[in-house]
Amino acid sequence: MIRTLFLLGPSDIEGNNPATRTPAQGGGWIVTTDLSGVLPILPYVKSDRTLSAKSNTVLVGVHEIQLPENARVNLFNLVGDADSSSNMLHEIQHIVNKIQPLRCFNPPSHVFRTSRGRLPKTLANIPGCIVPQVDAAHPKTFSELVAACEEFDRWPMIVRACGYHGGKHMFLIKEIAELEAIKGLSWPYGGIFLLEFFDYLNEDGLYEKTRVIMVDGIPYPRHRISSNQWAIHSGSRVDLMNRDIGLCHSEERYLSQLRDSGLAEHAPIFQEIHRRIELDVFGIDYALVDGQVVIFEANACMSFLGDRYGDDDQYQYLDSYVKALRRAIKKMLVKS
Repeated sequence: MIRTLFLLGPSDIEGNNPATRTPAQGGGWIVTTDLSGVLPILPYVKSDRTLSAKSNTVLVGVHEIQLPENARVNLFNLVGDADSSSNMLHEIQHIVNKIQPLRCFNPPSHVFRTSRGRLPKTLANIPGCIVPQVDAAHPKTFSELVAACEEFDRWPMIVRACGYHGGKHMFLIKEIAELEAIKGLSWPYGGIFLLEFFDYLNEDGLYEKTRVIMVDGIPYPRHRISSNQWAIHSGSRVDLMNRDIGLCHSEERYLSQLRDSGLAEHAPIFQEIHRRIELDVFGIDYALVDGQVVIFEANACMSFLGDRYGDDDQYQYLDSYVKALRRAIKKMLVKS
């Protein structure tokens, strides 16, 4: 039987660590994981009898990998943030090179193609696709922060901390004077990205961001969140959608259309993104602006298998898309 080892490991960023351990009574360790910065599929794998029977979780730096001679194994790298986990990705690549598995899912070397700084280069010059420009900066003082923004010189711009997700440590500025609002915070001096802001406000006065998940080269719709705020993340449904059933119906119709024909319309773009990134499972966050696909993120640390559909189950229509993704993940793993 072929077993799949799912590899996790700590982030390089203190306080943003997906794996922690505490001493257990009687010796040994109790290991817990925080799924920030990794591909969050383990809860599903562990809950599925077929997949759990054929898999093990390895916390790099905590567990030793000991395989019987001639063992038949696949490795699945779950570390998905090239910006926060560079050291761990190199360590996992070393494990891959040493073990030489039958298949390595989400090769660490390919994850680097999705870093915020590298993504515009990875996805450059795809017809019908726009990727806002990004620059990395490491200011240590406020004057260096100002100088970095002036040198980037793309207005308005987003100042964002390296290695964080979900809208955390992110600030939009239209002019240099607005930097005063974050001058006294610590995160702007721990490594940042400066991102070109692409205004995707639609004719209805809303921002709408769509998430598609690529599994084994096939795109699957996951959600489209509408908000009156430009910075949309998983918690943004509270902005408008939680109290506007019309927006929920709009998302439901849009996802149905995307599944039935919309993905096919943009198939060449998604196929080319997959060809360039070459990961087995990753997400793409984008908006449609004047017929162009504007890419905000493409990486392997996006949530997509959760099944919490609101306090009143108002997002129950998302269930079929979650189930489709679970089937796709299982199919990919079982056939490997």
